[in-house]
This record gives sequence, C-alpha cells and structure tokens, in this order.
Amino acid sequence: MNLKLIYLSMKNLKIYYFIPLIFLYIVIPILDIGLINMSENIENSYQLIFAEAEKYIPILSLWWSTFIFKEYIDGDGNEVLYCIGSSSKLKIQHITLIFIWYIIHVSILFLGYSFFLDNVLLEFLKTIIQCFFFSSIAYMLIYTLKSTTISFMFLLIYELLCLFVRCEFIKYMSIFEGEQILSVQLISTKYAVFFLVGILFLLIGMYKNKRFYY
Repeated sequence: MNLKLIYLSMKNLKIYYFIPLIFLYIVIPILDIGLINMSENIENSYQLIFAEAEKYIPILSLWWSTFIFKEYIDGDGNEVLYCIGSSSKLKIQHITLIFIWYIIHVSILFLGYSFFLDNVLLEFLKTIIQCFFFSSIAYMLIYTLKSTTISFMFLLIYELLCLFVRCEFIKYMSIFEGEQILSVQLISTKYAVFFLVGILFLLIGMYKNKRFYY
C-alpha cells in the first residue's frame, strides 16, 4: 500500500520529479568534466569532484519528500490522511521509501565514478550518511514546524553556512568535508556520530509525527 502511495505521489510530481535526476546525471557529470579539464587528469581532480558532488546530492535528497509531504502537512483537509488507523499516522515508511529510491539513483552515479576513481566506496558511504542525516532532520522539522518549505529552507541555510562560512564552530558542526581526503577513520568517527545523531532526529520525528493531529 505504501509503495503504491509513493508511486502515485511521485507520478503527481510530474516534471518536478526529474529535477534531482537532472542534477545527478547531467549537471554533476558536466561539472566533473570541467573540473577534470582544469586539473588536466582525473587523479588530480578526485577531491574536487567529490567536493562538488556533496554540494548537491545531500540537499537534493529532500526534494521529493518536500513535495510529497506537502499534502500531509500544508494541504487543505490534510487531517483526513491521518484518520484511518494508527499505522497511517506514522509516515516513517514514506520517508524511508523515498530515501531508498533516491540512494538507488545516487548509487548509479557512484558506480560510474568507480570506473575512473579510487576510494569511491568511502565517498559513497559518506554520501549515504549525509543524505540520511538530512532526511532525518527534515522529517523531524516537517512535523515540528508544520511546514515543508521552512524545513527545506532551514537545511539549505545549514548547508550554505557549512560550505561558505569559515569559523571553528561551523566547521565542527559541518557534515561536509570539502576537499579533504576521506579515510576509514573519518567514516568510523565523525560520520558514525552524524549517523547516530540522524537516528536520534528520526526518532524525534516519529514522536512528533505520532502527535500530529492528536
């Protein structure tokens, strides 16, 4: 039932459904080609490629859920969508299915990277954690602020601060690595913490979701 609902919701997005795919399969590869040309070879552009990719991939993980959850939060008569049994009140399965569908598409991009670059698996794990972190916070914010647009803007501002503001506090709070070389140690320390924090936000989101319209 949830799969059918997600399918219909995705279908209703029409042209907006393709925005993340355009970035994943057209915009990012074009930017990568430009970076490779600037660096003269693929090896020298490795860090630049993934630094550029993380500017777009995590925030775009919210695109579909922002539009789909609009009818559950901002739509007229949305309380009806929460009235048919307790299981229908919790939308965790919706956010999970959207997340998985997005990661499947991201994995295709990284599969392409794996033919030309090393250390792609670590970058892929980092990207999954970043997307999970963003999706979990968005789920919590949507039911806390009762607005999908404000929730998306909040996370967009967080990303812009992390990418462009240079101060120790922002650097400490940032889930982005920029042009730093990724290591197993970094995944098992910093990104493990962000993964656990993401789980916490997800649980808070479930609590807020459960209390919605109670």
